[in-house]
This record gives sequence, C-alpha cells and structure tokens, in this order.
Amino acid sequence: MSDELLQVQNQILAFSMEEQLYLLAYIANNVNKRNTSENHTDIQKKSYFGALKNKITYIAPDFDEPIEDFAEYM
Repeated sequence: MSDELLQVQNQILAFSMEEQLYLLAYIANNVNKRNTSENHTDIQKKSYFGALKNKITYIAPDFDEPIEDFAEYM
C-alpha cells in the first residue's frame, strides 16, 4: 500500500465505531448513486427504431425543395 493510503487507513481507524459506520454508509450511498446515474444515462443514450413515431406532426410542403443559400454548391 502507498503511504497516503496507509495514512487514510490510520485516520479511519482512529474514528469511533459510529463515525466509521457513518463513513461507510456515506460511501455506499454515493457509489450506489453514481452507478445508478451512470446506468440511467446509458439507457437514455440508446435510441431505437421508431423512437419518434407520431412525434413529427407537420412537414412543410417545400421540404424537399433546394435551398437558395446552397445553390452555389449544387
């Protein structure tokens, strides 16, 4: 173990049992939140076929017409 890790371990061992349990609960709660939020964002990032079905309700009649601003590129 590194010296820094040993120092942290010694500081934690100097805590009372109540303080150690509080620290353990705090760490477990935050790790659980991080894992839950990471999994949640992974789910949000996944897209699937038909995800926007019935979401687009209007398309302008000239949607497929060439755009004048891009005429020089065509």
